[in-house]
Amino acid sequence: MKPSHWVIFIVISVLLGFLVLYTILHVINTTTSKARAAHAPSPVETVPARRQTLEEVIGGSGAVEQAETVNLITQLNAQVLEVPVKIGDLIKKGDLLVRWDDRLIKATVQANREYVEADNIKIRNETRQVERYSTLQNKNMGTAVDLEKYEMALADAKIDLAKSTVSLQQAEIDLEHVKQTSPLDGIVLERLVNPNEFTKPGQVIMKLGTLNTVLMAAKITEEKMHSVQLGLPAETSFPAFPSEIFKGTVVKIDPNIDPTTRTFTTYVKIENPDFRLKPGLSGFARIRRTAKDVLAVPSIAIMNPSGEQDSVFVVDGTNHANLRKVHPGIVVDAMTEITNGLKEGEKVVTVGQFYLKENDKVHTTSRSIFK
Repeated sequence: MKPSHWVIFIVISVLLGFLVLYTILHVINTTTSKARAAHAPSPVETVPARRQTLEEVIGGSGAVEQAETVNLITQLNAQVLEVPVKIGDLIKKGDLLVRWDDRLIKATVQANREYVEADNIKIRNETRQVERYSTLQNKNMGTAVDLEKYEMALADAKIDLAKSTVSLQQAEIDLEHVKQTSPLDGIVLERLVNPNEFTKPGQVIMKLGTLNTVLMAAKITEEKMHSVQLGLPAETSFPAFPSEIFKGTVVKIDPNIDPTTRTFTTYVKIENPDFRLKPGLSGFARIRRTAKDVLAVPSIAIMNPSGEQDSVFVVDGTNHANLRKVHPGIVVDAMTEITNGLKEGEKVVTVGQFYLKENDKVHTTSRSIFK
């Protein structure tokens, strides 16, 4: 081989050696497992814990429901003459809902008034008899048996008066209820009686729903269960009103998860003074949760290998990684609030943490923020 060929061969070999050495060093500097095998500092990427404002928007579709349901119950044993409303009708307080036949009730009122009057006359007569025989007995002109007889008759008359008075009052109450009017502004949900039917005491005749305020029952995915809280503000929109936003507040959270859709129901209360939002109207709710000036780190930094306690690796001033238990809070856009366990400015490992062990020596790569 010519000398020039040897020179070229040596140069190429040296270059290949440098290339192999550079590759090995690069792998060691960028791969945690290789660095551990070579007893070198493990390469990691870090991010400092910062205070910031996190705003989470939680969305879900659903439908409008009445905020409250009222069951109307009658105490009348009478025939229905008129039911001027039907299911779905909007009603105002005081509107006529049901009217009964009042002829028998009026007759009962009149009869009981006469019974009361007759019983009062009877009591006056029996009272005079008791007074007369009491005077005679005091003069030793009457017997105790006669006096006792009239006293018993007077007591019976008072009992009859009490019964007739109760019957009169009940008949007068029935007469006041021969017309059932709406106790509220709302909507007819169910109509359970029809004209010519007879009702009986305790029977539910109609179900009403209040519409001054309504509920938007939004279906939220189960992973947001920890984020939704009572009192959070919400905005709702409906295809029926494409240019409007209806503001509300979360007032109820159903803790049960639907096994099919993996969602839970959140109820948003909305003021509805003009009754435009009616039960069954579909829409979409956006619930806003804001955490101001909270300590947060990237969500990928948080580990939970045992399933018992969330933790992160924190790099100290001597470039050693220490496992730290933390308590996470709100999660927004891949950032997680840390409520306990970290201080502002401490560097947490975001890449390479799953290969680390307690007190491992590390070095931060060029991709780390504020190395």
